[in-house]
Amino acid sequence: MALRDKLSWILPGLLWLWLFVHLHSEWTLNSRYNYGWAVPFLALVLFYMRWPERPSSDGAVTGRWPAILSGLLLAALLPIRVIEEANPDWRFLSWTLALVVTAFSIVFLARIGGRKWVRHFLFPVCFPLVAVPWPVQFENAVVQAMTRAVASFAVEIAGWIGIGAFQSGNIIQLRNGFVGVDEACSGVKTLQAGIMVALVLGELLRLGVGRRVALIVCGCGWIFVCNVFRATTLVIVAATRGLDALQHWHDGIGTAALLAGLAGLLGLAWLWKTESQTEAQRSPGDPRNLPAPGQLIAIAWLVAVFAANELWYRSHERQLIARPPWQAQWPEENQTLRKLPIPENTRAILHYDDASSAAWEDPRGVRWWSFFARWKPSRAALQLVRSHSPEICLPAVGRTFRAERPPLTARAGPAALDFRTYEFEQEGRPLFVFVCIQEDKVVSGVAEEWNVRGRLLAAWRGKRNLGQRLLEIAVTGFDDLAQAKEATAKTVARVVEPETPTR
Repeated sequence: MALRDKLSWILPGLLWLWLFVHLHSEWTLNSRYNYGWAVPFLALVLFYMRWPERPSSDGAVTGRWPAILSGLLLAALLPIRVIEEANPDWRFLSWTLALVVTAFSIVFLARIGGRKWVRHFLFPVCFPLVAVPWPVQFENAVVQAMTRAVASFAVEIAGWIGIGAFQSGNIIQLRNGFVGVDEACSGVKTLQAGIMVALVLGELLRLGVGRRVALIVCGCGWIFVCNVFRATTLVIVAATRGLDALQHWHDGIGTAALLAGLAGLLGLAWLWKTESQTEAQRSPGDPRNLPAPGQLIAIAWLVAVFAANELWYRSHERQLIARPPWQAQWPEENQTLRKLPIPENTRAILHYDDASSAAWEDPRGVRWWSFFARWKPSRAALQLVRSHSPEICLPAVGRTFRAERPPLTARAGPAALDFRTYEFEQEGRPLFVFVCIQEDKVVSGVAEEWNVRGRLLAAWRGKRNLGQRLLEIAVTGFDDLAQAKEATAKTVARVVEPETPTR
């Protein structure tokens, strides 16, 4: 391939690099998507494997419309980049960027090699979409459905073998304690990685379209069975050897379930394998040359997109007002205070920099639980925290959501904290949860919105990630919302104090 032909691949390469850089935080911090790091390399290998078999490029698509479509896709990158800066966690935007990059790559292939090239390279071009995080609502629905289904099957099987068990949400209650069916036990991570593996195996073994679809469906079913076995085994261990034995057995049983799931996929794909239906051509077609000026203009536009985005935000940040910095300090003088460990999956979801959690009782019969987290500038987006609100998370552990109540505003020195208020039912009594999410800087006189409009307005007002804090307080022991609010306001004034400067 001549140097000029190689240069024509620079722009698609830069777009894919942008997409992978955009997704890398999710791949790093969210254990469900750790497999994403392998996807770019696998896609490149699959593309490379198809390259020697590429068809003739005689039918390259020419004319104005491919060029116009490419221009429109490139023009869409400017608003995408501006919105991305304010909402790096927004999965709808991740899918929008991924689809634009994929569409541009398909049009690029059509312009240099024609429809035959599009059909030939379509799978490796679309394969990276498997690493784009699922929409939050869909993912939460799948997670909750799978965890509850796994717990339900585990309870049923335990009953068949004479072990008494009761399911409450994702929790399995035994005679000697509780076993939680978390996301790992539900197999959601294995399911997502299994879909990727099934797609790769289908390509490597050159399965037909029908067999590839069947491999994904059957593979997902088999992975679910393996995780039912995993959860059931953990229940048996807890019932027969005690809850302390779970820590010793948990990882080993999980590894066995993972290996069994992948082995099943590999075995099924091998049974369905076919001989390669496409033989390598001795004289593969070379790509058609694209106009050099157009390529340079497109690359210059991509550079301008990033430069304009930076200018936009820098010009608006001068108008933002800094709020008084604060932090949470738990009541150390209370003898009932317990510092609580924070699950690893919580960090994976929230991507915080610093966090702490505690529980205490004050007065007798009134139990408090609190969680504080801090994000440094450019670390996470406000909407990321908002997407994991209590009405999504608490029902998974057996709490019944009643309603969202009127908000609470509490003061702690110079800081004014606005809390959203939720009411749940726990063991027949009210559980009140107060959630404050506050950015370190704000546009004066503008109310924050927890919706799509709020995301778009953040970009319009030039508000990118300039630091934020979360304080969540849950309390039981009050039957009346007014009493709970009054007590919470006093607790906030006691535990929230000005942030201590660090060197």
